[in-house]
Amino acid sequence: MTAPFDHLTLLIDASHLKQAVKAIAQHILADLADLAATEEPVLVVVLKGGALFGLDLLRLIQRSMPVIFVPRTGQFNLHVTPADQALLRGRHLIVADALMDSGNSVTLLYEWLETLQPASIRLAVLLHKTVGHADPLVIHYLGYEVPDVRLVGYGLDEDEQFRGLPDLYAWWPKPEEPTHPLPVPARRAKGSRAKKKGT
Repeated sequence: MTAPFDHLTLLIDASHLKQAVKAIAQHILADLADLAATEEPVLVVVLKGGALFGLDLLRLIQRSMPVIFVPRTGQFNLHVTPADQALLRGRHLIVADALMDSGNSVTLLYEWLETLQPASIRLAVLLHKTVGHADPLVIHYLGYEVPDVRLVGYGLDEDEQFRGLPDLYAWWPKPEEPTHPLPVPARRAKGSRAKKKGT
């Protein structure tokens, strides 16, 4: 497949992205099978990069769960309405983000979500960069491990450009730089089955 621009190199095509999202959705559904109807979780989608991943995930899960959109960083109390905050209180939360590297922004989000006393928080990440000095966060549902390069497409941007590309591309400053092979799908974290509140 030809990249739409000379400085982009295809890393993961749309079909492989869809396969990863489908696998994550199946793992989540397996965990949700143990929850009572009154314990329906809330999907927390991290903007802007996680928007496409979060919505595709929601369509595949096919459950009548609330969806809350939160900013990647910033003053969460100002950006998340009181009504949405009320939906998060005491609920099982599934945080969906397209990309995680150092984990700093997710850690800040976790700290804020914990103030709402949720029943549990589980993290679904489509793409994970292995970088130094990363926060020790458990990813419960993971699509791909990817190289530490600039990525665009499928919701990810470079200066607010390229979010709408259906495939994932590596942004190379020089076209002659070597490409990376397709990443290997990551294994699901052990012990990721959701627990009922109070257990």
